[in-house]
Amino acid sequence: MRSDRYKEEPVKAQRKKRGPLKALLILILILAAAIAGTVAYVYKSAYDSLAVTFTEDTPSVEFGETHSSMEFVKASTGDIYPESGHLDTSHTGTAKMIFTAEKTLFGGLLTPSRDFVLNYAVVDSVPPMKIWGGDGTALQRRTEFDINDVIAYGDNADPTPLVTVDGKVNMNKSGNYPLHVKVTDSSGNLTEWDLTVTVVDELTSYDYEYSRTEFRDFVKEHKGNGRSFGIDISAWQDEVDFKAVKKAGCEFVIIRIGYTGDGEINIDKTFYNNIQGAKTAGLKTGVYLYSTDNTEEQVRNSADWIIETLGGQNLDFPVAFDWEDFGNYQDYAISFHELNELYDAFADELSKSGYGCMLYGSKNYIENIWDKTDVRPVWLAHYTEKTDYKGPFILWQASCTGKISGIKGDVDMDILYNKN
Repeated sequence: MRSDRYKEEPVKAQRKKRGPLKALLILILILAAAIAGTVAYVYKSAYDSLAVTFTEDTPSVEFGETHSSMEFVKASTGDIYPESGHLDTSHTGTAKMIFTAEKTLFGGLLTPSRDFVLNYAVVDSVPPMKIWGGDGTALQRRTEFDINDVIAYGDNADPTPLVTVDGKVNMNKSGNYPLHVKVTDSSGNLTEWDLTVTVVDELTSYDYEYSRTEFRDFVKEHKGNGRSFGIDISAWQDEVDFKAVKKAGCEFVIIRIGYTGDGEINIDKTFYNNIQGAKTAGLKTGVYLYSTDNTEEQVRNSADWIIETLGGQNLDFPVAFDWEDFGNYQDYAISFHELNELYDAFADELSKSGYGCMLYGSKNYIENIWDKTDVRPVWLAHYTEKTDYKGPFILWQASCTGKISGIKGDVDMDILYNKN
């Protein structure tokens, strides 16, 4: 019996020790629950307090315009993070932008956040552009008439605006036929004009008289501080004596590397001789691509082809993107916005191999079709004694009827405005 009592006493002592531990554990659990409750309350209060209000319930923005996302935030609590820095205005119709509001709690341990949606409408109020009106067109009798062969048009947003014609042309009878043309885009914007098509028994050919400008006279007329003078050439100039060209005062040559058509890339047959001859003569060199590409895949392939063809050669100018077939623009089925995106893709692909890019274009199209002409260099084509183009440009193609030693026919003449 005595031995049994001695065995029970340690058990009783152990039970007495567990009492305070159990109480401490319960206290810790109560405190944890209280803390968790407090944290949950603070979190919910912070979450509920998050808010973003907008300047309008459903604002309207113009297609293609640049609008900062925060431009439409009227008030907010917490830190605001839009899903993009700018609204997407590349498509007409309804769109949305998500804004995330956040607050930081307990030194960043918790970050309650809520999403708020801005619904907006992208509208197009710009009418299609009449590129070529067609008035004065003469067609030979007993041929087919298609309005798209005598006019050119395009739209900033709609790749395929609708053209309708009031009036008829009798291709079996000579005479003048008045027409009224309407071009309507998918947003209902309208451009309309009158034109007269003449049907004749026989088309008349004309020999145009023009004067040619000597390169030395061109330099003399336009000389000034920070300017240098050059030419641009292609297979049209046939064989070029670059030593004679340089001796005549030419300082640089921009060479056609190739041209595209029907989705195919063709090298200029004189390119290799031209670039080697120009470099050997000590002339600064650049290249341009005459492009008719109308898809992103095509322009990126063209840029890759240029990189491969150059084979790592250094250039003194950015590669020029020469897209100028606006005389039948509607045949390409691309909007002006999409055309600008093609130029962006072309430049992006070239940049991967370290080549810069510049835009070649005439004054009219640079002013009315090409966007963001202050982002990359511009090579301006404007055949006049003094250009009134207001935008930035580094090169000015001021004549297409130049004459210089070393080239038999006409040549384009250019002025480079060097940075001081």
